Amino acid sequence: MQLAEGCSRCPALAANRRRIVHGYGAADARVLFVGEAPGYKGADLTGVPFTRDRSGVRFQRMLIALGLSVETDPRVEHPRLACFVTNVVRCNPPGNRAPSREEVANCLSYLWQELALVQPTSSCPSAGWQLRSCSSNCWASQHLLSARAHAQVFSTLIAKPRILLPMRHPSRISNAEMARFIAALRLECFGASR
Repeated sequence: MQLAEGCSRCPALAANRRRIVHGYGAADARVLFVGEAPGYKGADLTGVPFTRDRSGVRFQRMLIALGLSVETDPRVEHPRLACFVTNVVRCNPPGNRAPSREEVANCLSYLWQELALVQPTSSCPSAGWQLRSCSSNCWASQHLLSARAHAQVFSTLIAKPRILLPMRHPSRISNAEMARFIAALRLECFGASR
């Protein structure tokens, strides 16, 4: 796999980042989660997507509830996972802003490599760029890119038959929305066995 070490394609990101954050978790995972970019107070410090900051702790609690993490403490910075977590963009943007279209384009090849390597049966993007990036150009539908897509199951034939199950970002998701997403993931990916 081609890694982005020393990458300078995005000067603003290269100047701002503490580190380049690649995907993390089980290489044979059935479920892959895709975020936007490493958080300044989270993954940019730990090197592990969705860790340490407020949204990372909420996300890790969800993984523990689903049995996708063997940890009991959601604050563990290098959790042992039975899933794979990654981001579309590998570096924290200045001011923790959303990445630009160009920054996303510069990093997409790394995400696609991870998707090809892990070959998950289910991908869980947290909407927006992440959903478009996971699903290529096949899913241009505005409905799919809207907040209404949260916890809705979509099928795709990219790489192989796969489920897309978008979720709202952990920093913006309500407890009720989190419960709905957990129920949908259990049903679609685990047959409600977890």
